[in-house]
Amino acid sequence: QQSDSTRQQSDSTKEDGDHRTGVEVRFSLNFHKVHKLNVAESTAHLVVWVRMQWNDPRLRWDPAEFGNLTKAYFWVQDGIGGGEVSEVWTPDIYLWNQEESMDKTLADAYAAASPNGDVYWSRPGLIKATCKFRGLGSFPFDRLGCELEFGSWAYSGLYIRPVKMGDGFSIGGSETAGQSFAEFSLVDVFVHEYVYPPFPAAPEEDWPVLIYE
Repeated sequence: QQSDSTRQQSDSTKEDGDHRTGVEVRFSLNFHKVHKLNVAESTAHLVVWVRMQWNDPRLRWDPAEFGNLTKAYFWVQDGIGGGEVSEVWTPDIYLWNQEESMDKTLADAYAAASPNGDVYWSRPGLIKATCKFRGLGSFPFDRLGCELEFGSWAYSGLYIRPVKMGDGFSIGGSETAGQSFAEFSLVDVFVHEYVYPPFPAAPEEDWPVLIYE
């Protein structure tokens, strides 16, 4: 059942004639380092910063009416949002091929809102994914490939539409990023937007995702 907060947020979705599209959620991963790969169990653990940005018209304000306030911070609980003490609505973007849920592997963090309603939310932590590894034919002397698939779990594209924030990824960016004398390191990242077609029972609802390779 659709929650009240998502129902209210969906009121701000775009409508073009009879066509409705969901809230655009710009999404990006900053890859910090490869934490662990387990080829036998087909799992990958990556240290990342998960970044999202969207617009919530309920959070718009006139800075002149609030002491020239140009930034407001709201606490978001449970790493993925939606916790009972979370102060704002957040998109339910999940790793679809997860080994462990991001609400257990990402840190809680504040979301930053701007006067125009733009909300930026960044959290550090681990991505724990199940993989169909590519490149095992020459293992351990070849490159391994693993896909990560992110999308809304509960809501179709009528309500939430994840898209790339810029290139959809970045690598490093801090003095502690990367690794030395490690068995595995990150070489290349490719991100593309993909839309699954609607199910027969809901012909108007497609399912957009972001796939990292």
